[in-house]
Amino acid sequence: MNYSLKRILIIFISFSIFAGTVNLLIITSSYSNKNEHEFWLIHTYEVLDLVSQLKVQVKRAETGQRGYLLTEDREYLVPYKQGINLSLNTYEALKIKTKDNPTQQKRLTELYDILNQKFSELEQTIQFAKKGAMDEAKKLVKTDIGRHLMEEIELVLLAFEQEERYLLNKRSRDYIEAKSLHSTSVIILECVYIILIVWLIYSIRDKVLKPLRVLGLYIKNYPESEKFEIAKDNNCIEVSELAQGIKSRCSESEKAIIQLKQNEQEMAEQLKSVTQRALALCSSNEHFTAKLSSMLQQYFRDKQGAFSHEDIDHILKLTISERDSNKELELYLKNNINQSDKI
Repeated sequence: MNYSLKRILIIFISFSIFAGTVNLLIITSSYSNKNEHEFWLIHTYEVLDLVSQLKVQVKRAETGQRGYLLTEDREYLVPYKQGINLSLNTYEALKIKTKDNPTQQKRLTELYDILNQKFSELEQTIQFAKKGAMDEAKKLVKTDIGRHLMEEIELVLLAFEQEERYLLNKRSRDYIEAKSLHSTSVIILECVYIILIVWLIYSIRDKVLKPLRVLGLYIKNYPESEKFEIAKDNNCIEVSELAQGIKSRCSESEKAIIQLKQNEQEMAEQLKSVTQRALALCSSNEHFTAKLSSMLQQYFRDKQGAFSHEDIDHILKLTISERDSNKELELYLKNNINQSDKI
């Protein structure tokens, strides 16, 4: 099939733009998808970190309470109060982070009630200690209410953490798949461009360079190059037109050369005809001159007194000179005839 070089370039540019646009959309989508999965992956790690912090802060508050009960040193109230405040702040952060997850929100609501009970139990023991009622404080501790509440807190946080671990595994897989899709899209885009470039190079080589090489051989070996096949169907239109143009010009040149040879032959024939005619004239002149010379000689013998001897001698010399000139002209014209015959 014949293609113009312009059409090949248009096809290449069109496919490049189309492939680039499609792949750009895929890459943009996959990149956005990757970023979204990455966001949720980081989000899950942040939630797990908050769960760990909440455990630490609750235990910190409990440690401060026990230290105060054992020593009655008010310095232990500092970690106690910090633990409660940080626990509540961490709880609020968890509530905000998991607002998209109803199951986790339900667990946090349950955890909030248990935390309030736990902090209320810690506060009661501290108030008993501040009032000097250590027996009441120890009695409350020995009821194991605080231990049971702590176990409930740990169970809720464990379930909460397991849910986040499950989400972490799922989101990690999704992130890896999204990242792989993004990388694959980039690779596919590169491959498409490589294929287009290879196709363009092949098209130019097969439809332009090879035909031009054949044309070069055709021109170099003309006219023996008639056996070369040029302007095949698989050439580009420009090369085919160039080939036809060159072949047409060669044919026209050949016709012009033939015409020149014919004209040269006609001129040679005309020259030969003119030369023959001139020879005939020379022959006639020579005959006339010979006759005139004969008559003058006869006249000289018969009527010697009419012309002086010098005059007659001069006429004879002129006649002989004219005859010699005619012979030279005859020889020159004969040579021209021979050259014309050779042409």
